[in-house]
Amino acid sequence: MNTIFSAKGIEKSYGAVKVLRGLSVEAERGDVIAIIGSSGSGKSTFLRCLNLLEMPDAGRIDFAGRTLDIAQFSRLLAREKNRQIYEHRKHIGMVFQGFNLWSAKTLLENITEAPIHVHKRSAKESIQQAEELLETVGLSRFKNAYPKQLSGGQQQRGAIARALAINPSLILFDEPTSALDPELVG
Repeated sequence: MNTIFSAKGIEKSYGAVKVLRGLSVEAERGDVIAIIGSSGSGKSTFLRCLNLLEMPDAGRIDFAGRTLDIAQFSRLLAREKNRQIYEHRKHIGMVFQGFNLWSAKTLLENITEAPIHVHKRSAKESIQQAEELLETVGLSRFKNAYPKQLSGGQQQRGAIARALAINPSLILFDEPTSALDPELVG
């Protein structure tokens, strides 16, 4: 088995409300895993915990050659925590339920931001890749448009292109087809 991502015993509470109770997931390269549940059941919270956008209360995450034991992690100094979170997220693409495109940036700028500033790729290389991704998702003619000028489905496809632009080892999709027309879901 070639496991590239593993999360074990993930727990998360908000005050007295325990949202996640010891959830675990393991993924091999090429796996597609779906989490299905009713609204409010913790699906988004689980994805946000896997990407450390929400800090789990307990559990362990193994990814990209690193192990994050939440109990040990919570005792680290802020600078070391931030470094480990940064390294963890560098290899994970995320497509949010609300897309979260930066409103003051064009679609092209949204897609090239992380490759240039986080992954230190050249602007030329990042723009070329972004244009190819926009072509792939059918948005090449909107590269200079701002998110408010795009439909929900177009924003979602732009967010997918942005997630792919970092060449991630793992992509987390929160409601991946919610704003897409049925013929675009594939």
